[in-house]
Amino acid sequence: MTYLISGLIVLGVALLSVVWLQLQQQRAIDRLDDRLAHLTAGISLLTDTTESGLRDVAQEIGRLAASPLDKPRARAARQRRIATAARRGRSVEDIAVAEQVSEGEVRLRLQLADSPRYERAHDASVR
Repeated sequence: MTYLISGLIVLGVALLSVVWLQLQQQRAIDRLDDRLAHLTAGISLLTDTTESGLRDVAQEIGRLAASPLDKPRARAARQRRIATAARRGRSVEDIAVAEQVSEGEVRLRLQLADSPRYERAHDASVR
């Protein structure tokens, strides 16, 4: 009889150990599923963002390819107009609106106009 009770106790402890291990494994699998779901959501967001960014770049390239490029004379004339407007005291914002270019391009053209290398290159092209 004592052997039977001892056997049942050992069997109960073994069964409880197996159930405890099963619960630990199930928690680990749940954590892994959560991490995998977050990773999948992150990859999906990254993919969508990349696709929309590349689509926007392709549209911009298509738009620029469809529009005629500035001819050298037109670029030089625009450069002179921007430099003249700046010398007359107009703001970068006003010049950008009048020339229909970005403020960054106006600033770049003004920096190029002040650059000695630009002046030498411009003088050489005029000759």
